Amino acid sequence: MARLAGCRVTEFSRTLNIAIVGFQGEDVEKRLHAQCPFRVTHREQILFGSVDMRYRDTGDPETAFDEYRTKYDRQARQLTGMVAEHECRVEAAALGTAGTLSVRLSGPILIEVFPACAGRDVEQWRLFDWHTDNHVVFPDSADR
Repeated sequence: MARLAGCRVTEFSRTLNIAIVGFQGEDVEKRLHAQCPFRVTHREQILFGSVDMRYRDTGDPETAFDEYRTKYDRQARQLTGMVAEHECRVEAAALGTAGTLSVRLSGPILIEVFPACAGRDVEQWRLFDWHTDNHVVFPDSADR
């Protein structure tokens, strides 16, 4: 987690129901993929979270998720534009109990990841260097 400090945040997005945060370090791109509860806050306000993927922003309620037209998608695109314009950086990152993650960004923006499954073989989140085999997975038994 400490290696995230100083990285520039490049994107907030998703693929299917996996929340994605992109980071750019000095020499490598990193990705956080969260398959468990996830949220992004600004001070005391929740900007968006993984549950927002369930709620349509526009379009047909039946196809909004598949068409990336949910409240999550809208907020993620908006925040991606803001962090690109203002070069938002990771100030601190910490691993907490039971796999919780906390990533504090300039802004002040906080990314939080909350594993919520007792399955030892069910991946909750993954932090990895893009295009490499360098992956950290929680729980580590899920990667076997």
